[in-house]
Amino acid sequence: MELKLNKVDRLICNAAAKDTERPVLHCVHISKGKIEAANGFVLMERKSDYDGDDILLDIADIAKHKDAKGLGGVVYTNDGDNIKAIGESINIIPKREGSFPNTDAVYPKEEPVFKISLSRTRILEALKCLDKDEDQLKLYFYGKEYPVKIEAVSGDVKGLIMPMLAAWDEG
Repeated sequence: MELKLNKVDRLICNAAAKDTERPVLHCVHISKGKIEAANGFVLMERKSDYDGDDILLDIADIAKHKDAKGLGGVVYTNDGDNIKAIGESINIIPKREGSFPNTDAVYPKEEPVFKISLSRTRILEALKCLDKDEDQLKLYFYGKEYPVKIEAVSGDVKGLIMPMLAAWDEG
C-alpha cells in the first residue's frame, strides 16, 4: 500500500468529526478510487488514484504532516501494523480500527428535480455576512436559471446567490 496525499487531498479532513465520540468519523476513509470523510451532517469525498485496501487515518495524525516538496505531498506506506508517513519528517502512525459507513447508500438514487451550479467563492461571501449565532440557513431553489435565496432562520438576514453556467457530466 502506498498513498500520496497532497494539500488539496488533505482538505477532506475538514468534513471529519472534530470530536472523538465516534472514532471512525474522526478519521479519513481511504478506499479504491476515493478518499472521504463525514461528521454525521456533512459527507465529502474526493477522487483518488489509490488502489489498495481500505484504511482509516485519524485526522489528528494527518494534521501533523506537512508536504515534502520533492514528494509533492505526504506519502503513506505500510509499516507492519502501522503506517509510515513520509513528508517533512517521518512518523509512524497506527491504522485506526473500525468500519466506515457505506456512504454509497446515502447518495440519492433518484433523478434530481433540477440542477444548479453555484460558485464556492460566492457562497463563502454570503456566509461571511452572517453572525456566528446565525448558524442555520434556509435555502430556496426556484429553478436552474434563478438565484438561490438564502435566509437565516431568524429571518433577520436574507440574500441571493446567482447561478452559474456549468457543463454537467452525466457519466
